[in-house]
Amino acid sequence: MVNIKITLPQSPWIQTIILRINDTCPHKDGWNMEWVSLLVGFAIGVIVLGIAFEIGMKKTSKVHPSSRYATTWNISEIANPRVMAEYLGDVDLPDNSKVLVNRYKDKTKLQGRDVREHDEIKGNFIVGDDRALILAGPMKNNEVGFWTVEKEIITLLNEQFNRYWAEGSKMNLEES
Repeated sequence: MVNIKITLPQSPWIQTIILRINDTCPHKDGWNMEWVSLLVGFAIGVIVLGIAFEIGMKKTSKVHPSSRYATTWNISEIANPRVMAEYLGDVDLPDNSKVLVNRYKDKTKLQGRDVREHDEIKGNFIVGDDRALILAGPMKNNEVGFWTVEKEIITLLNEQFNRYWAEGSKMNLEES
């Protein structure tokens, strides 16, 4: 067995610890290697535990928001748009859009599109294959709204649109 002699500062509490360790050591002439290993292992364990907690507390992945506020928007950003409007104001609709409307400002904006009317529509939104724009007010350019890509919300809006579409009546858009 190897004996190591460590010189420590002469403070009373350190001397007390040394005396107690020396009293329990099989070799009365100094520190036993087992005690040094114990203290070094304890110190390393405390340091490793602190590092593990620090790493564990950090966020490793940032969750991107699935909705965002929008003051400017364009319907052309939505693939396969289905428009449901309680009130349809001045908005340019793509040719491939399906439009379900309760009231409208200008009937000429609806010509050339697949349009139906339904009297019970409440709310304004545009839903596509992978995203939706939910408007806070009437459907008009630069109305405040929220973009969302949440699957549950898109599914719910598609179901609502399809239900009202099936119940709605086809609009006569010919000039009279």
